[in-house]
Amino acid sequence: MLNSKSTLVGGLTVAVLAVALILSGFGAAVALGGVGGGTPSTTTATTTVTNSSSNSPFVVTLVIATNSIYNVTAADQPAYFVLGPNGLQTSASISLPANRLIKLVIVNYDDGSANLTAPSYNVVSGTTDGSIFVASNDNINSSEGPSGIVVNGGQTLTTVPTDEIAHTFTVPSLNLNIPVPLSSTVVAYFTVDKAGSYLWFCETGCGDFAMSTPGWMTGSLVAS
Repeated sequence: MLNSKSTLVGGLTVAVLAVALILSGFGAAVALGGVGGGTPSTTTATTTVTNSSSNSPFVVTLVIATNSIYNVTAADQPAYFVLGPNGLQTSASISLPANRLIKLVIVNYDDGSANLTAPSYNVVSGTTDGSIFVASNDNINSSEGPSGIVVNGGQTLTTVPTDEIAHTFTVPSLNLNIPVPLSSTVVAYFTVDKAGSYLWFCETGCGDFAMSTPGWMTGSLVAS
């Protein structure tokens, strides 16, 4: 079981980024929690491909952060961002290919749990094998062996305890639901079988403004 008592410090930030880069491969497109304030950007985020071959997964990396000021009234709100080839981009519209395996990497810096809008959102659905891989500072237990570091840690999960969920990445029309544990990196695989635009949401009570504003805790997946 994941430990919900996580503390985000400088060293952990570096460690989480390192794990994310390893898990996502050489090239990735990432979404990171809201940066800046005022009116959210609505420009399309362009993701990148780790391999030019259509036989390799198309990698999208999302990052969640919490210290973004929505406006002077709402103050801090969490948000997803996309990390594209030129840095962070809005997650209001995330482009990806249809009929190709997608490797989704979510780097979550939020260490606070939130109430789910429905209890069933703690269950993984819509991924290729009905599971996600989760790495966090609490479940990596590597050690030094005779030939170097012995890597041990991470968990493959089909459900996450409700009190250990910070956010979800949920696409109802694709039956895709990925619960995101506190201060963790999550890897999931899925395929969009038909071209089109699909709304995604976070299904935790993580802020009224963020939950209803594209580029914060909701947006679109555009498959083509």
